[in-house]
Amino acid sequence: MVIARNFYVPLMCFAGVVIGGYARAHPEFAQSSVPPYVWLLGVSLVFDLAIMALASRVAVVPLSMNMRVIGFFTGVVLYMLIVYVFGGAAAT
Repeated sequence: MVIARNFYVPLMCFAGVVIGGYARAHPEFAQSSVPPYVWLLGVSLVFDLAIMALASRVAVVPLSMNMRVIGFFTGVVLYMLIVYVFGGAAAT
């Protein structure tokens, strides 16, 4: 049995760190029309679609909305920490 939340929150934390590092290294990415933290929603969507596809073959405990919110906000917090605290303020 696969428990989705055991993979979702660490994935969102990793995505927040990667997106924050990329936004810090490429300020034009941080100034684009789509804010960089919105890419975390894309990561979440891809994960949900993969879990739904996996659920047809294996028993999967689905994500609750609380875990989705916790995962998204931890990713956003890590993104903000990298861009604004650890890397100095990027021009956004």
